[in-house]
Amino acid sequence: MIERLPLSAHTSYAELMERLRLARFGEYPVGSTFVSKTVKGRLYWYVQMPTGGAHSRRQIYAGPDSEALRERIARHGEHRADVDDRRRLVAAIVASGAPRPDRTSAQIIQALAEAGVFRLRALLIGTVAFQTYAAHLGVRLPVSSLATLDLDIAQDFGIASNLDETLDRPILDILRGLDPRFSPVSYAFDSTRTTSYALGERYRVDVLTTNRGAPRDTPSYLPTLGSDAVPLPYMDFLLREPVETAVLQGAGVLVNVPAPARYAVHKLIVSRDRKVNPEKGLKDRLQATQLIQALAQDDPFALREAYGEARDRGETWRKLLDEAISLLPKTAKAALEA
Repeated sequence: MIERLPLSAHTSYAELMERLRLARFGEYPVGSTFVSKTVKGRLYWYVQMPTGGAHSRRQIYAGPDSEALRERIARHGEHRADVDDRRRLVAAIVASGAPRPDRTSAQIIQALAEAGVFRLRALLIGTVAFQTYAAHLGVRLPVSSLATLDLDIAQDFGIASNLDETLDRPILDILRGLDPRFSPVSYAFDSTRTTSYALGERYRVDVLTTNRGAPRDTPSYLPTLGSDAVPLPYMDFLLREPVETAVLQGAGVLVNVPAPARYAVHKLIVSRDRKVNPEKGLKDRLQATQLIQALAQDDPFALREAYGEARDRGETWRKLLDEAISLLPKTAKAALEA
């Protein structure tokens, strides 16, 4: 049975998201303008910094063209320094029952956001992304499914290869700006490559990407993030059509996460991966079940569409889904098969 957050939390969250979106476009120097470019037949928007100063003639990537982005561009001048108001909104949403991340995760996400990681279309995935669905969907989530000692950042390899902008500093430098004890972790199959960064045994940041072709052990380099990344199967399904959510830290942090329906179906698939230990597989199915039950009421079309797309991807996908579904509660199973 899904327990809902109060209506006041929905209202506060909607206002927070609007303010965060406007704030992203209000952080550029006075005199900045927006320009568009067509790259490989697609239209993209950039911020043109004003002449003079440290950012003279620099262009910053704003995002692919969309009606929502054009509206934000048109309204970017409305932004005011409303950090205190956003802090009050975050506090109200958390008081209503939505989770906030642990201190380490929150600090890392804030630093990554300020560096431009999410503006360059990278996503949070994993448990920290799952936490944001509570306020996004207006539901309470079980505490047992929220614990984490790591953070997963993912970016589609095609996006990373085609964007003509990179972070000013690589991921490792951003993390060391928070704690100089962060160190690179050698990739298991190639000690010269780094796809993870660890703070001793306390915390770990993993960088992931889509797998191109057959499964392989060679990492991919993401020039946008200045880091190697582990290419994983099923990741292209997860990263398609992401959504924006807010991490409930400080005055709020605008991030990209997988669409909830895709997250749920992806968790079902990976829960039956033979490399996954039983405890992690159980946690994956618990997260999937919570989202399936919420989406069955709020957006059953998106849920069925994601599930149908996954089943159409081949026999291996169908086998893993069937195994996972056989272990779900009857209500969740019925929601997928309706």
